Amino acid sequence: MDILTDLGIGIAIGMLAGTAGTHGSARGRMTILAAVIGLVAGFLIDGFVGALVAAAGAALGCIVISDVVYGASRREGSGGGALAFIVALVAVVVVAIALFVEPVVVVFALALIWLGLSRHRRAQRKHAGLRVLR
Repeated sequence: MDILTDLGIGIAIGMLAGTAGTHGSARGRMTILAAVIGLVAGFLIDGFVGALVAAAGAALGCIVISDVVYGASRREGSGGGALAFIVALVAVVVVAIALFVEPVVVVFALALIWLGLSRHRRAQRKHAGLRVLR
């Protein structure tokens, strides 16, 4: 198997783990769990290098998606469940793409990185504005 396939499978594992929408220390434990599952799956599929790539993809996917689902559930109450279902469907699509059209996995990885960075920047601007009000 190719490294991009391992990355795609790891991202899908992380996305599924991130649908729990945990926050704080629970998100850290869920991220470690997703990374371990990705490590095992990557090792079974492609050996040591595949294990590392899948674990990194799982950690990235879990951190970003859990933040998105947590934010949606905080704003909308039960709306996080629908978002979690949509994320689970997208995770299945990511696995299918990772198995059949490997180069497209790079697009998913870059989209996750962009989503995580943009949410972080937006949160920093929000807190900076709140500090001015004090």
